[in-house]
Amino acid sequence: MDKDLINTLKSVLDDALQPIHHRLDRMNQRFDGMDNKFDGMDQRIGSLEVELKEFRSETKTALQLIQNGQRGTREEMTQRFNETREGFQRIEADFKFVNHKTADHDLKFNRLENESKENRQ
Repeated sequence: MDKDLINTLKSVLDDALQPIHHRLDRMNQRFDGMDNKFDGMDQRIGSLEVELKEFRSETKTALQLIQNGQRGTREEMTQRFNETREGFQRIEADFKFVNHKTADHDLKFNRLENESKENRQ
């Protein structure tokens, strides 16, 4: 009788626990589905990280190229400004020399005219 009682209790417990086992199985299935979704998200996040690193590298390279170009342009402009300044300084010196010579010639011409007038009188 003990065996019959045990079997009966076991059967009753199995029947009572059946809905709980069924629910637990469904919950496990849901968790498995969520695990798959998380795995997919991890893969997407990983690929985004790779893309961001590549983008950062490309952007850094592009910025370095721009900075180098700006540096080259700045050096070129500085060189051209220096050349222009030197050219203006030469022209200014030549202009001063020409003005000085012109003033000197005007003075000599004026003296010659004055001497010529004095000699005529």
